[in-house]
Amino acid sequence: MAVPAELAAPRSSGWRARLAAFWDWWTGELERLALERFAALRGAASVPVVAFDGNELVLVEPRAAVGPDTRIDLAALDEPRRRAGVAALLERAGETRGRMRLCLGHGEALARRVAMPAATEENLRQVLAFEMDRLTPFRADEVYFDYRVLARDAAAGQLSVLLALAKRDLVDARVAALRALGASVQGVAVRDDVGNAAAPLDLLPSEQRGERETARERLVQRALIAAVVIALQPLLGQAKQSAEGADRVERTLERQVNDYNFLLARKHANYPVLAVVEEISRLLPDNTWVQQLDVKTSGKTREVQITGETMSSSKLIEILEQSQLLKNATPRGTVTRGSAPNSERFMIVAEVRPRTQPEATPVLAGAPGAAPQPAALPAAKPAPAATPPQAPKGK
Repeated sequence: MAVPAELAAPRSSGWRARLAAFWDWWTGELERLALERFAALRGAASVPVVAFDGNELVLVEPRAAVGPDTRIDLAALDEPRRRAGVAALLERAGETRGRMRLCLGHGEALARRVAMPAATEENLRQVLAFEMDRLTPFRADEVYFDYRVLARDAAAGQLSVLLALAKRDLVDARVAALRALGASVQGVAVRDDVGNAAAPLDLLPSEQRGERETARERLVQRALIAAVVIALQPLLGQAKQSAEGADRVERTLERQVNDYNFLLARKHANYPVLAVVEEISRLLPDNTWVQQLDVKTSGKTREVQITGETMSSSKLIEILEQSQLLKNATPRGTVTRGSAPNSERFMIVAEVRPRTQPEATPVLAGAPGAAPQPAALPAAKPAPAATPPQAPKGK
């Protein structure tokens, strides 16, 4: 069973969507497997298989019952004798309730292998119906078809599919003729696929199968379905509790992470005041005297207000615009004459640029036990060899 792509989504915020997708996929697979199991229990796969050979009705399966008396010439009998002959034919095959499966010959059905993308497996029937006029000479509304996946190539991303189909008017005419003889047609098989008990192809639409299902069989099916539901209730309850518990843990962890990161985000969003003061001290020329420096928050931005005296306030604005921390430097108020000769008294306001946030790191990366390893010390240079003392020279 292929798991839908929705289950492999990595985002933790889509937990509920992934759980709902898993539930839909799981219940669909259970329904499909249960239907196959119930079909096997009521014997749909083991009913006799018959085929038309001209005007004769031939018993094809089971092979143990095939013999000289397993052919009925329908053209040589009247209506009552045809019905009696069909019932006797089925009884010789061990069938007493008139059930049978129709087998189409090589000239009546088309079977071929086709290659399909692996991504289409979840909706393969719909895709085959859409591509029917490309894969075969017929349109999807002209045929009954069925398929079986033969192989899956994960490396190439392809499926090998056996596709079988037959014209609708032919199938409808053959099924109507058998039902007119009192038979309950349980399915329509293909000659090359007869005897495949694992997953036999069936061209008959599901709503037309099991026409003569008895009330007892329906009661058994409903009882089996109810038993399966009752047996799955504890497992479903446990799965629901586990999913709800995981959802609570996820929400709690997400809330704790957001609370943990809130102060850190506020801390790293703005430059510290000391960095702003250092930047202004570095930029201002030596002929500028600062009398007042204010750093305050105005709305969502931080502002720096500088008051003092300088030789040229317009030149000062050009200098502040070169800063990596400040922007939008503008004069505030009017420029007046300063106390020193040829100086101007100014008031300039500039915005502090937002700080670049650091990369997010896992919480455990900063745990006390995860201390970084100290860097290796450089190898010490060998000490020079000591020179032996020389004897004093004689006079």
